[in-house]
Order: sequence, then structure tokens, then C-alpha cells
Amino acid sequence: MLLAASAGVNVLQEARIRALTSGQAVKNIGRRPAALEGYALTGSPLKISLRTTVPTVIYFFSSACGWCERNWNNIAALDRAAGGRYRVIAVSSERGLREYLESRHVGVDVIEGINENTRRDFGFSGTPHTLVVSSDGLVTHEWRGAYTPRIERQIEDLFDIGLPGLAAK
Repeated sequence: MLLAASAGVNVLQEARIRALTSGQAVKNIGRRPAALEGYALTGSPLKISLRTTVPTVIYFFSSACGWCERNWNNIAALDRAAGGRYRVIAVSSERGLREYLESRHVGVDVIEGINENTRRDFGFSGTPHTLVVSSDGLVTHEWRGAYTPRIERQIEDLFDIGLPGLAAK
């Protein structure tokens, strides 16, 4: 009887996760990836722990990604709304992004030049890719792709904020 109840709970949890992601490939929920390692925009090596007093939103982007470009207004709004409740960090495997980010008025913390081990540990493949990591280092939410209306609503509901939507092409 207890085994049947446990199986039922597992089925319900999986259905809940699928409903939240609407069929997107979610590989990271429930994982505890290591610290983010890369470089500050100054070129200094950087290692950021994900075990903090507040959750962390990690936004994986590329300067060549058109959807990432259209998504920067949403990331800025998410960062402005944080108010100490969470932190927002943009992450890229590219280096030399200072001019790119300054020209777009990106004000979030940035880690550039993450290595292949860090990409693999966080499950980053394509861009954009967003993870929410709890203060104890557990991945609780994941979205792949730009903040289309469905993803936008999920993020707005999770953080109790309003987002401006994708910028025009």
C-alpha cells in the first residue's frame, strides 16, 4: 500500500514538472551543480558559489544569439525586481563581452568564459537557457529558449513580477 502511494506521488510530481515546462527538455531540476567558474569582465578568474542566502537566476546567453538579444529587457526587468529576494547572473562561454554588454546596458552580474566542465555541469547547450537555483544549491526551475508568452507567464508567476516581453527584432 505504501509503495503504491509513493508511486502515485512520483507520478503526480512528474506531471507537475511537465506542466511547468510544457514539454521542454528539463535535465537539471533536482540537481545540485557545482559553483559557476569563469571570468569577470575585467579578466580576473571568478568562482561563484550557489549556496547563498537567496536563490540565484542563471541566464546562459551568447552574443550571436538573436533570441538572447531580444530577451535582455526581460533579464533587466527580472534583475530590477529582485529587491534582494534573489540574484541574477548572466553566463556565457564567450570572452571579451564588456563592449557588447555595455552597448546593451546590461547591468546584471556576468561571468564570461565558462569552461566545458562548467557548461556540462549545468547542462548548458543552446542559448538562451535559464535556471533557478535555490539558496541551498538545488535547481528548482529551468527554461530553454526565449521568454515567449508561455515562459514569460511562468517566470512572472514564480517571481510575482511583470516582464516587458521580447524586444522587437
